[in-house]
Amino acid sequence: MFQYAVRGHDMKNCPTPKDLAKKIAHYQLNNVQFAMTKLFPDIGDLTSMNPGLGTFFKQTFAAEGIQIALLSCYSNLIHPDLEKREALLTRFERYLAHAKYFGAAMVASETGSALPEMGYTEENFSDAAFEDLVGVIQRLVAYAEKQQVMVGIEAGLNHPLYSLDRIELLLERVPSAYLGIIFDPTNLITSNDYPMQATITEEAFARFGDSIVCLHLKDYRITNSQLQVVPLGEGCIQYQKILAIVARYKPYCYVVLEGTTDATLPRACITVSMQSVRNFRKGIEKRKDHEHFYLLTKS
Repeated sequence: MFQYAVRGHDMKNCPTPKDLAKKIAHYQLNNVQFAMTKLFPDIGDLTSMNPGLGTFFKQTFAAEGIQIALLSCYSNLIHPDLEKREALLTRFERYLAHAKYFGAAMVASETGSALPEMGYTEENFSDAAFEDLVGVIQRLVAYAEKQQVMVGIEAGLNHPLYSLDRIELLLERVPSAYLGIIFDPTNLITSNDYPMQATITEEAFARFGDSIVCLHLKDYRITNSQLQVVPLGEGCIQYQKILAIVARYKPYCYVVLEGTTDATLPRACITVSMQSVRNFRKGIEKRKDHEHFYLLTKS
């Protein structure tokens, strides 16, 4: 079984925090990945961040039985303009300092890009870009350790954290229990190797599963040799195999249904719930087999 979540900004027509909480609860989900500035930009800027604001959101969601699982602060952490980068890192640290008031276990972001507009550049694959990233993550994690809140980092093909090798190396360079990986298997495939998605997921959990703190489940179709995001259950993602892998390594892990909006969420919830039941039954059967084997060896 898992702790399923939605991204708050995938929910439509929610003008107030209370509306958002009620809509998520309507779909019988208990967790949200909360991007405050995307949802409520008028109250989500850096200067307005304070303990009371975090408590307000925590209480509003809790009234509907919902927890803020991830506090999103997605930004270009390696922005080439050092003055702008400092502002972004200060913002991230501000989120880390206030995450406990929101009730969030982690603050999440992708790594960013060597380009200011976050576009594709081969410079992202250079050792220099990676070293730049390591320095940034070391700073953020050192601050997170003081706040006792996790830094959740998401990898992607066009980022300096573009492969399993790079993820593992980052974890070696920043050896802290307060650095967690948000693993999105769709972020690490192309139109050429997508049939290997479950294999890549298995390898990731085998290599650094201890550091994976959340799974993003994002479905897709292949259109003109490009991955196009679609609602869960309508594309190519091998969600049955992927969820079975996660269930073995990380029971009750956060699983965010990314890119699935209101209209398609009921179907997606049924899809993943059925798979969760199958995984749970398999787990019971395995435990029974182990118990039976133990009794045989003791007799």
